[in-house]
Order: sequence, then C-alpha cells, then structure tokens
Amino acid sequence: MTNAAFPATDLDRWATTREIKRQPAIWRSFGPHLATIAAEIKAWIAERRPDEVWFSGAGTSAFVGETLASYLNTAPGPIRFRAIPSTDLIAAPRNYLRPGIKLLVVSFGRSGNSSETIGTLDLLAAHAPEADRLHITCNANSALARTDNAGPGELRNIVLPPETDDSGFAMTSSYTTMLLTALAVFDPAPPAPIAELMARLADGAEALLAGQLERLIALPMPERAVFLGSGPLTGSSRESALKVLELAAGQIPTSWDSTLGFRHGPKAITNGRTRVFVLLSSDPHTRRYDTDLATEVAAQFGADVVLRLGDPAAGADIPVPSVGTDAWSSVLYVMVAQLLSVIWSHKLGLTVDNPFASGNLTRVVAGVKLYPLPATGPQLFGALDVGGTKIEARLFDNKLDVIERQRFPTAKGSYEELLQALEGAVGWLDQVSGTKVQLGVGLPGLIDPATGISMTSNVPATGHTLSADLSARIGRAIPVENDCKCFALSEANGGAGAGYRTVFGLILGTGAGGGVTVDGKLVVGHNGLPGEVGHFGLPAELVQRHNLPIVACGCGRTGCYETLLSGPGMGRIAKHLTGETVDSAAIVARAAAGDAAMRQVLDIWFDILGELVHTIQLTIDADCVVIGGGLSNIDGLVTELSRVFAPKMLPGVRQPAFATARFGDASGVRGAAMLVAGARK
Repeated sequence: MTNAAFPATDLDRWATTREIKRQPAIWRSFGPHLATIAAEIKAWIAERRPDEVWFSGAGTSAFVGETLASYLNTAPGPIRFRAIPSTDLIAAPRNYLRPGIKLLVVSFGRSGNSSETIGTLDLLAAHAPEADRLHITCNANSALARTDNAGPGELRNIVLPPETDDSGFAMTSSYTTMLLTALAVFDPAPPAPIAELMARLADGAEALLAGQLERLIALPMPERAVFLGSGPLTGSSRESALKVLELAAGQIPTSWDSTLGFRHGPKAITNGRTRVFVLLSSDPHTRRYDTDLATEVAAQFGADVVLRLGDPAAGADIPVPSVGTDAWSSVLYVMVAQLLSVIWSHKLGLTVDNPFASGNLTRVVAGVKLYPLPATGPQLFGALDVGGTKIEARLFDNKLDVIERQRFPTAKGSYEELLQALEGAVGWLDQVSGTKVQLGVGLPGLIDPATGISMTSNVPATGHTLSADLSARIGRAIPVENDCKCFALSEANGGAGAGYRTVFGLILGTGAGGGVTVDGKLVVGHNGLPGEVGHFGLPAELVQRHNLPIVACGCGRTGCYETLLSGPGMGRIAKHLTGETVDSAAIVARAAAGDAAMRQVLDIWFDILGELVHTIQLTIDADCVVIGGGLSNIDGLVTELSRVFAPKMLPGVRQPAFATARFGDASGVRGAAMLVAGARK
C-alpha cells in the first residue's frame, strides 16, 4: 500500500478510468434522444396506470432503485414506488408477489444477462404474467433487450448507448446512465427539460474531472472508508461504498449509512485512519443533519477524518455541483467515489479493470443455481358479503378471479342464527376449495376498529364482536369489515379507481355509504367512520329549494342524506312530489320514457347526489369517486353527475374522475377477499 501521488495520466491506462471520464459526453449526446424516449414511456405508463412500480436489479443495479424510490415517493400521485432487489425477489418471492395489484416491474442490468436477471424474468412469467415490464439495459443483445413478453402484461425496453456497457469490472457509466434514464421516465416534474438537465450534469462532471482529479490523487489512502448521505443520497452512499470495496478488492473495508443512522452503531467502524465522506444534501433542512454529523465525527476522530461533498457555500471540502435535486445530482457524488476507487486500486497495485484475478468475483454474475417457485396450483381465498336478505359466498383464485359462487339466506331471527348461517357458508367454501380457506367478511354497519363491536340495522349483529365470535367457531382468524369499505378497497385495487391516489367508493342502493382509500389502503379512522357519508345532514338550502321532506333515519338522526339518496329515498321524493308510491326502478324507467313528473324526481335526486359529492370533495378531495350499488346502473349516471357537480365546485377547483364500479355487484365481496388475499388494507 502506498500513498505516493502520481500524474493523473497514469490512470488512463485503465479502461475503467476512460469509462468514468466519458460519462459527460454520453449524457450530453444521449440527452435529446432520452427526452423523446421518456415522453413515449411516460405516456405508456399513464395509459397502463400501475398501482405499484418495482425497481429491480442486483448489486449496483439494485442501488439505482434505492435512489429512485426515495425520491419519487415524495411526489403527489397514486403510484407507490418500491426498490426490490432481484436477489430478494428471487429468494423470497412470496414476500412481494400478491394479488389485486396492477404492477409495473422495472428491471435494470448492465449486461442484462445475469443469473438474477434471468431468474426475475422467469419468476414473473410464471407467477405474475399480467405485470407490465420496463427493461433498461446497456446490452442490445441481452435478455433484457428482448421485445417479446411471456404474459398478457405489456413490455417496453430501453437500450442505452453502447458506450455505457462498461468493459471494466466496476459499473460506472452504466449505473449513472440507467439512473438518469429512469429519472427522466418517472420524475413527474423534472427541474428542467431532460436534454438541458443532461447537458448541465455533463458540465458538472467535466468540472469535477478538471478541478478535483489531482486533488483526489493527492489524498492519503485510508485504512477504511465510509460514505454517508440522506434521502436519495443514501442510495448513492451505498453505491459509493461498493465501488471502493470492489476495486480495492476488499483491502479497504467500507461502510455506508444515512447521516442520522450512522450514529446508531455503524459509527463503530470509525478510527483515526478512517475517511468519512459526507454527501451534503441540497435541501437546507436535510443538510443541517449532514453538517452536524460531519462536525461530530471531526471533533471525535480528527478534522482530517471527514470530507464533505457538495456546495462549497455550505462548507463542502470537495465541490459537487447541484443540478436540480439530490436525485439528479446523485450521479456527480457517485462520480467522486468512482474516481477514488480507481485511484486507490491503482495505488494498491491492483489490476483496476479486474481486481479479482483469482476469479472470486466476476464482472457478470453467472452460474447461480436458481430454484423455480413451485407451481402448487392457485392459492384460494374466500369471501362472504352479508346482506339484509342473502349472504353472497365466493371463492377466488390468486388473481382474484371468481372460481365458485353461492348464495345463502341471511338468518335474521337472532345473532346465534346469523352465526350459524355464516358458519354454513364458510363450510361450503371449505368444501369447494378442498381446504380450510382463508376468508374475509363484508358486513353492513359500523365496526369499531378498537373493540370489533358492530352496529348494524339490517342484520342482528349490533353489540356483538362478529369477527371474534365467528373466528372462534371456525378455528381461524376471519376479518370483518364494513361492506362499503370492502367495495372501496376492491375498486381502488384493480377496479375503476386503480391508479388514483385517493379514491372514494360510494354505494347507492338500499342505503347510502362508502369508504375511503389512500394509495390503495383503507382509511379506518378512530371509530371506523370514514365513508359514512349517508349520515351527513342535508343542507338547509337544498331542502328549501326543492321543498324536500325531512325524514327520520335509522341511525337515530333526522334529515340524513341516506333518507333521500338511497333507493327507498328516491321513492320518498316521488311520494312527496306526486303522491304516488313508486320504487326507484320504476322512477328511472318512467323518466327515460318521458314522464315529466318522474324526470323531475330524478333531477332532484341528482342534485342531492351532486351536493353530497361536493361535501365529500370538501372533506377528502378525492382523485376519483367510484359509484356502486343498484342505483349506479342508471343510464348516463356519470355524465349527469359531472354536469350537476360542475356548478357546485369552488372557483379554481378541479373535478374528480367519476366512474361506476368495474366489478359491479361483485366488488364488495371481492374487497372482502382482499382482507386476506394480501392486497393493501
């Protein structure tokens, strides 16, 4: 090991050095083409509307996803971004694969042919063929560059310029260009046009090479190296630590962490011969923590131990230009580590382009024994939807497609009789599935999330803990949830609300109620109340304008929306206006046939519906309102609702998307199955 300096030109003998230095030229020339590619892929993603995007790769390719997920999840929108290394996905696929989720898997790979790449493609083809795929690779002749897809999910791929396919052991331009490509595709609001961003990053990289290479060569080689960063720069720290560890062939042990996380044990690696690199965030709030940690380490181990990377005005020792955001600038921070890893590998007398002459590690991981996930047949899930007259029982496969269905009469004489009827329906599900199937139950009424005690009006379960009592009888845990909330859960995951962040599911039938989901998860609340909009009070202005009747509600209050907006409520409006006793189906049919009186009833009903949705929007500001129940079958419902809602909106407010249930009458029971099927609850 030597700390002697040398001319920078000595490093040019290595392909790895040349690959680091050509990154600015690659980014600048690729920028305009990337802008076109990104626009096309963005449009495709918007059309496909995934619930989740997984960023997958192995080693350095996995670290791309860590920076992306940290950054992209801060943006508004319905998509959840996850970094799932292919090594984890292959080893424990059941921890990640689950039904009811519209999925886009983004696979990164320099070679595009590693064992984990092939394993991921095979796993998805066998167990998630409906998932969409986006492949980003540097190798035009790789498995990731193929254009065929094994399943119904759609495939797109992006092949980077051939110069990014690094020949050296370490991933350099391949890493940075894959990361920038994904940022261009997924960043909903890039800090500048893509081509301009790429050019500015190229300028920053050239400034680093021109101004810092000699200084980095002169730095004494440490015994250990630590890289720390926060937010998107945490992933950059991990990649930086790996670069040094790889090219030093393990002779310089490394560590990485967030600046706050480092204090909790990992700081034990530090001594007076350690070099701690702190990647200063461009966010002033985050940078306070970065600076405090750097100051603390310097005080404890010596000022020479710490080097700060970032804005010199913020106290950085090594200037790294800030271009847009930490996520976009992260490639410049990593470039410093790339240079250090080459310098230290050279000083150690190693073959920089392949420090592992023994073959212990190879440029492309191959020969890993892959074990296919056993095809044990479809996993089955059951569900019961309890109504006032019937219990709907359905058996679903692992894609939440219906296999079997049966209806049982709802026993309403007593709670004991209700439990016996439910026990019989569960027995039927067990019989047709051939096993003690996992199932969920949708129940009309409120369920206290703290105690499990329900309050119902159409079935005799008030004051009882149906979930606990039924679970004790059946011998397995059976979750019970409000049927409207089950409906909302179903429609937010794979239904008409898929792809929207905040979804309100509104059921209009014998009653009126709903459920709220955010990012596909039910909002439960303190008492299980979110969505109980049928018990909002009708506004006085609306009552006065239409001379509406004030009716006592089953909840014990008077003048609730449910009394007029439900199916029976529409009949009450007709009775009040015309004196006729007529049900909602007849009202709708007669209005369509030209009956002026029934048309007036329907117009008033729509005005009430628009007012309720306006109140919902003022309360939760949903991106999408999905309507189900018998009244959702009214022809032109969505169009008419949009028309009556528009004049009620506050100035400058955007209208939510309106839709009718994708799964119709089956949506509630599908949502009950999701209580156990692994969908987001």
